[in-house]
Amino acid sequence: MSLKNLLYTATHSRDRRRHVRLRPKGDAYVRIDGRDFPLHDWSPDGLLIHPYRGGLIVNQKAKVEAVIRDIQAPDGMLRLNGIVLVTRIDDKGLAARWLMMPPNHKEKLLRYYARKPKA
Repeated sequence: MSLKNLLYTATHSRDRRRHVRLRPKGDAYVRIDGRDFPLHDWSPDGLLIHPYRGGLIVNQKAKVEAVIRDIQAPDGMLRLNGIVLVTRIDDKGLAARWLMMPPNHKEKLLRYYARKPKA
């Protein structure tokens, strides 16, 4: 692949994101099949678990519970339940996008995200 194509691909994939990813500033995790994994970053579209050592594979759906805590933030803790689709597993961790979540959880997620600084 040429440098031009490589740069276009990297830029293009970044530009497709609708939301900036946020890193939690506290004890945040994702529970899958009773095991807790550290939440590296998140957005209303999805999440990244790092490190990930588990049995999920790309294109697999999984039922998850995500807990996001930001230390000393007025928002406190956010607890979400839903179904994700695994989009990538590599040395950067497991990336997944939200497929389904109860409407009240989606509203909480969007409100919580809107209050966070996007630096």
